[in-house]
Amino acid sequence: MIRNNLRRDEEAVSAAVATVLLFGGVISIIGIMLLSLMPVIQELEGSLKRNDMQAQMEIMAHEVTLLSESGLPGDSSQVELIPVDGELRWDRFRGGMWYSASWYEGDTFRIQGALDLDRNIEVRHAESNVQAICYEDMRLGPDRPFIFTPNNQTDTVLVTPKHGLTIPLGPVEIEHAGIEHTLSIGEVMSLDSNSQIKSSHDLVGLQLKGDSGVALMPPSKPDPATGKGQHWAIPLPSGETTIEVFANDDILVQWHTLTDSGQEAVPQTNAVRIANSWTKTFNLSEISLVEIVTDVDAHLIIYHGDSGKTSLLGEEGNYLSKHFIAPSQSGNLSFSNPSQNAATITWKNGGISVPANQTIEVEWPPSNIDSAAILESSENVIIQWKLNGKGMTLLPATDTGQITGLEFIEDNSQTTINYSSEYDDYKSILAKDGNSGVLALEDDGAMRCVAIDQTASGWISTTLPWKSMNGIPEGQIITAWRDGDHPASIEITLIGTEGDATHANLATAWAFHISRLTYEFDTSITGLEVAWSAGAVVTNHPELDPTILVGPTDRQGPGPRFSATIPSMHPTKTSVTGSGIMDLDIELSMRESLASTTAYDVRRGWVGPYGDAVASWASTSLETSEDWIVNPGRIDLLTDYVGWVPVPTVGPSEAVWHTAGQPIQFNLQISSLNVEISEAGS
Repeated sequence: MIRNNLRRDEEAVSAAVATVLLFGGVISIIGIMLLSLMPVIQELEGSLKRNDMQAQMEIMAHEVTLLSESGLPGDSSQVELIPVDGELRWDRFRGGMWYSASWYEGDTFRIQGALDLDRNIEVRHAESNVQAICYEDMRLGPDRPFIFTPNNQTDTVLVTPKHGLTIPLGPVEIEHAGIEHTLSIGEVMSLDSNSQIKSSHDLVGLQLKGDSGVALMPPSKPDPATGKGQHWAIPLPSGETTIEVFANDDILVQWHTLTDSGQEAVPQTNAVRIANSWTKTFNLSEISLVEIVTDVDAHLIIYHGDSGKTSLLGEEGNYLSKHFIAPSQSGNLSFSNPSQNAATITWKNGGISVPANQTIEVEWPPSNIDSAAILESSENVIIQWKLNGKGMTLLPATDTGQITGLEFIEDNSQTTINYSSEYDDYKSILAKDGNSGVLALEDDGAMRCVAIDQTASGWISTTLPWKSMNGIPEGQIITAWRDGDHPASIEITLIGTEGDATHANLATAWAFHISRLTYEFDTSITGLEVAWSAGAVVTNHPELDPTILVGPTDRQGPGPRFSATIPSMHPTKTSVTGSGIMDLDIELSMRESLASTTAYDVRRGWVGPYGDAVASWASTSLETSEDWIVNPGRIDLLTDYVGWVPVPTVGPSEAVWHTAGQPIQFNLQISSLNVEISEAGS
């Protein structure tokens, strides 16, 4: 038998256990150290991601700025984006901005809620009564054609591409009655009025009924304060058509047709209350384009055939006014007085009294007037020019001063036809005598005017005359933008009291949904991004604080001058998103001048998560102002600084362009850019 001499070595066991525990402790310490170092490692990695994409986004922003400010339609630029990690995608609904400009000294115009995708909007104009607000869908963005619905009382429509700051590179694509057409700049096409027209570019058109008519034609780019302009490109029917240009100034007129061109200077007479006019008759063998250019702001009216009628525009840019210029052609003037008092209307060596809520017609011109004439009224009136008592025209509304509203005064026409909006926000009335007439063609989103009639120092709540898209899926919102059910970009005109005018165009605002190109990445926290938005490169890294890497581009000075070009960049239908190496083909499709005139108050609002940061970034030089240091927040005492000043607000972040009370030479443009994003090598 073998005996086992076994015994327990307590010291060895203790040493082994201690070794194991020590090793475990070391491992735990290393794990804790690694765990504590992970956020640092992740932040270092995040800094690498941010700085790399920041450099690439800044290169892209530079290319976009060059295209936006100096490019022509069809110009393009190629940019490659290589994400270290993370994902490139488009954000269509959190990016946006607005500008506003006031056309009279001492006025301000502020908006909020215009881009919330619902029907609610708030405006603020503390200086005087607000009579009405007009909205226009600007149709900016890819796959958003201009939509025209001809009046069902007309037979044919003559259309031509609208002239602007730039012209389309190729032919304009037109869809009518299921048939696709192409139309180049300078060409005219005749279409029937029975079907809706969709166009890739804005159109100028005449709606025709019978063989005669008269129409006051809007210029290619009207002055927002007066409605006058200096350029017209008008499609005219065959036969004789007389064009009259009239203004209260000397006029130099240039005209051009396919077969003729010339120019003529017409000095204004020194006679009291006599304006100036230029008249020329064009005898065309076929439908053709006539182009008119003047050196001063003026009105233009066309006369085709032996009858017609049209409303005259007042000197404040509205049809309801006390100040008019009447054309020189022989016909009749019809005066409609919607006020509760009798209106006394005077002109050179003559006048007439129109009782309240009545319409009176007189022969025009008087024997002592052989040019355009200045008319003045003691009350707001609506004036029509008529030839032989026949024709058709849209009646101006007495509550808005435009052709849409809710209250009207009839003009003794034989037939009136009412057209109401979907939500009864506004309506229009067609006045018709006989079986002939001419109407200017407007797209479906043009000049929807809503009566306000309020005086308030605070915000005034009203509604947009479109469907609400609040809570609707993204695809349906994009479809609504394309079909015109809700605007992606809006021009807003404020109508109110200025001097003795109750319906003057006081100010204009432009609000844009602009797609954001975002690079999303994670560190120790999620939801970080580097983004391009409306010309600015922004990021919320580090610590989720909004930071402006590259600010929105604008041009300043010398003196009280301000100019900005807004890059409106949107993806095409076939653009891709993801984390691979991406090739961006950026193409300029359109550049349009929104305003080029004198303004007295210019403001910019930023909609989205970086509004306050943009306002602060734009006003960094304000810190050098001694007036601001001594009197912070007192814009009225700021005399040693020209530039952006942030405006404290609980709504969208806002800044005002301060010039110490001097009029601003204001120029605003918008450039539409289509972006095709594809994977490299695809």
